Amino acid sequence: MSAVVFHLKRFWEGRAGSAYIKGLDLYEEIKQGRKTSEWRNATDYWLNRLFFKKPPPRRAWFVVGYPKDNLPRLEADIIGILLHVGEDQIEVKIANVEERS
Repeated sequence: MSAVVFHLKRFWEGRAGSAYIKGLDLYEEIKQGRKTSEWRNATDYWLNRLFFKKPPPRRAWFVVGYPKDNLPRLEADIIGILLHVGEDQIEVKIANVEERS
């Protein structure tokens, strides 16, 4: 089964919708099921990994930084990949999140 790895910063600071968020723990938000989509800029790198790879990825791994052997990590099923053309963003929808250590 094909998987794609998303490297996260532990704490995120920036704008989400109309609210400014400081110190949001992305790993924990995904783990608790509150964050159900991961967003990436629609660069050639991400377009190739998410749209043109054969077979397409069916699993997502989420790790903080670049840990050895990608552990600990969250694993999730990819249930949809959407290209938001006007925003130049890719949205990866996830479900069934499990933590591996």
